[in-house]
Amino acid sequence: MKNEGKGRGAYPKSRPAPLLPAVRLDSRAVSPFRAAVATLRDHERLLVALGVGLVLAWLFGPSLVRHAELAREHFTFADDVRVLIYPQFRNEDRALFPGDPVVTYYLASLPDAYALLYRALTPLFGVVGLSKGLPYVLLAVTVACLAVAAWRLAGGAGAFGSLALALGSSYLLARMTGGLPRGFAAPLLAAGALALLDGRVRMLAVLVVVSAGFYPAAALTLGVTLALVLLMPSTTRGDASSWSLRRRLVFIALTAAVAALVLLPSALRLRSWGPAIGPELLAQYPEAGAEGRFAPTDRPPFPALPAATLPLVRAALVGDGEPLAAPLSARKHGAWLAPCVAVLGLLGAVWLARRRPEARRFLLLPLAVILCHTASLVMEPRLFLPERYVAYAVPVIVFITVPAILGALCGARRAWVRALPWVANAVIFVLLGARGVSWAGYTVRIAAVDRPLFAAIAELPRDALVAAFPSETSDSIPYLSRRSVYLARETHMPFHTRYTELMRARARALFAAYFTSDSNVLRRFRDREHVTHLLIDRGHFRFRPGYFAPFDADIARAFDTGRRGGFAAPALTPSLAVFATGDWTLLDLRKL
Repeated sequence: MKNEGKGRGAYPKSRPAPLLPAVRLDSRAVSPFRAAVATLRDHERLLVALGVGLVLAWLFGPSLVRHAELAREHFTFADDVRVLIYPQFRNEDRALFPGDPVVTYYLASLPDAYALLYRALTPLFGVVGLSKGLPYVLLAVTVACLAVAAWRLAGGAGAFGSLALALGSSYLLARMTGGLPRGFAAPLLAAGALALLDGRVRMLAVLVVVSAGFYPAAALTLGVTLALVLLMPSTTRGDASSWSLRRRLVFIALTAAVAALVLLPSALRLRSWGPAIGPELLAQYPEAGAEGRFAPTDRPPFPALPAATLPLVRAALVGDGEPLAAPLSARKHGAWLAPCVAVLGLLGAVWLARRRPEARRFLLLPLAVILCHTASLVMEPRLFLPERYVAYAVPVIVFITVPAILGALCGARRAWVRALPWVANAVIFVLLGARGVSWAGYTVRIAAVDRPLFAAIAELPRDALVAAFPSETSDSIPYLSRRSVYLARETHMPFHTRYTELMRARARALFAAYFTSDSNVLRRFRDREHVTHLLIDRGHFRFRPGYFAPFDADIARAFDTGRRGGFAAPALTPSLAVFATGDWTLLDLRKL
């Protein structure tokens, strides 16, 4: 790293003090012991790296191998692949999903660099293969950047602690599983943190532009960080220390302009789907409100920054799976212990910042997160969801600062003092860490009894449109069977007004036809909406299913009316059924 400044605040460009004491060899008499110690000292870094690698492989290798084995299972996947991955099957077969507005909408929403990557690599790996293999590449990049960043602050002990915590928590891998745009957030932010520590301003600018093409929320976070760095005193600006104010302002403006150009195509594509639904439209679109489609973290009122941060701190520091030493594990106290450890790590980084410019630069990343989260709250939804600015940056910050908790001691003269950061990281990992889990991110597993249904639907013509009451099973049809579904809960996202109105109209038309007692209603539904097949769950006709606001009243009205007159769809099973398994029956409406 570049030696920045002189005097008390300087951090000399020198090799960290060795863990083993220096040995002065007498040319007249060299004992075998002293010769061995000298050899160990000469190869200290290599031996430490080898030892750390073996320990990490022993700790986390089994869970990662089992995770990779799950990735090979067709019926095990991350839930959001049913939103952003299946539309990309068109990269393999342009005839799939003809005229499907849901596919058109989600393809329009994909960041351009992400979409280009899938188009380029699909001929080599296939969409599903890329979706399931890409997370391991992203995880490797992330932990490598985290380890090097922590090493910059606290030497080998910091690198070990960062790797142990990041691999022991399922959080990173869970967010990357599925190969979705969000999987690029952590590696881009970790790379940005490393560029920040190294004072590589140009590299940070490149990462801003790249992030705009993969995950725009990360681009804004890194962009604000870049602006903060360039507005700092010269001793903290890294390789921009000699730049004039005018050059720095021009550089910030140019980076922002290029990133905006990267974002522009997707913004223009989404304009045709209407304005984004913000707080002022919630009364008109209850789908996006408290009783609607979104989880509490994805809809207003959004939690303040401390409340939004605490769950992420716990997710980052409290490991999943088998603890290293069960009797010593304090994971059950993680709700209060993890935030305390995180605060100590941040205080350690502040202490380092008193003397080391790279630590001062790094602290600009948490400041940027605070600014972005606040701006997103004020301008919601124009800067997307506030949760996205903490969901990935906070774990990255935690994985770097906590292992550097005693980083100020890594250059001490005494060997036992230099060993304290290792001891501190080992204690933190034993208390809060674990060996990881094999199922991280794999939130959907289709039961064996339902699997023949997907095979039967996959045999339908490519232009088939299947209507079904939204459920975990029916929502998986586009991904597993590559056939269009008229309405799915997974893709019923009320982000833009025109798309939300389209889904509202479809929902009401489906519920009326699904529970009708008149076959003519089904016939008109088929002709007007171009639905070819109806998938029914007989359990729905025994117990009324639910949905989200504002549709429960529509369902109740249709269900009660259909029950009084006798439900038409189950009665048509003998003449229209083309497949049945368990409670599921697939009806061919073209025969009606």
